[in-house]
Amino acid sequence: MMHSVPKTMTAVLLTGHGGLEKLVYSRDVPVPAPAAGEVLIKVTACGMNNTDVWVREGAYGTEDDPSAVSTWRRHGNTLTFPRIQGTDTVGHIVAVGEGVDRARTGERVMVDFSIYNRDDDSLADIDYMGHGRDGGYAEYMALPAENAHVVATDLTDVELATFCCAYLTGERMLERARLAAGETVLVTGASGGVGSAIVQLARARGAVPIAVARPGKEAAMLEIGAEAVVTRGQGDLTEGVEAASGGRPIDVVADLVGGPLFNDLLKILRPEGRYT
Repeated sequence: MMHSVPKTMTAVLLTGHGGLEKLVYSRDVPVPAPAAGEVLIKVTACGMNNTDVWVREGAYGTEDDPSAVSTWRRHGNTLTFPRIQGTDTVGHIVAVGEGVDRARTGERVMVDFSIYNRDDDSLADIDYMGHGRDGGYAEYMALPAENAHVVATDLTDVELATFCCAYLTGERMLERARLAAGETVLVTGASGGVGSAIVQLARARGAVPIAVARPGKEAAMLEIGAEAVVTRGQGDLTEGVEAASGGRPIDVVADLVGGPLFNDLLKILRPEGRYT
């Protein structure tokens, strides 16, 4: 069935750095036209990242002044206002640009939000949709066709919209740490988006995840695959991890908290273990 694309849409516009007053809900934003090699999707769900908040606040600082107003991409900034934020986007293709197979119309897709400015594997010049170009806080979004990945799953669009940023971060952490099947990984901040992703991604690798989480999250951690849970702030962390692991060495620490936990985590890590 062909989808009738309107000329205007509702969207949330970021109009500058600052508080929530810089987000403007508008009903008459022009619907983008897909350029050559692009598709237009009707957005059905879009997650919110802390990156969206920090970019709005200009909270990334600089090397010389951590309190300076600065956005995510400090070298060669691509953020202009107004900007439609929103990275973790799911939707259906409703139109295609020149050079894209019209048969793609109607596909249910998940958006890879990365803007790859180089042809190699380096991430030194990477950008993202919602920063360098408009994202998914709108009814429609145009993007490169290769960034629209078909999904076939029973998960809802809302569930899928929690995946991309958190799971991408977790996957990169475990790749860097070279987590292998049979190894034990300790995950701090395990009840958050990235932490819960790491627990599941570790299981998918055949590794054994032990979660460190705040009180009240223990059952949820076990449900998604944690072997055991250490409740943060209750007793000595080193002793808690040793009990939870049954004395198994901790091969990898995937740390999403840092701060005062850092020294204990280094002590918990086995000799020649990996910290990410």
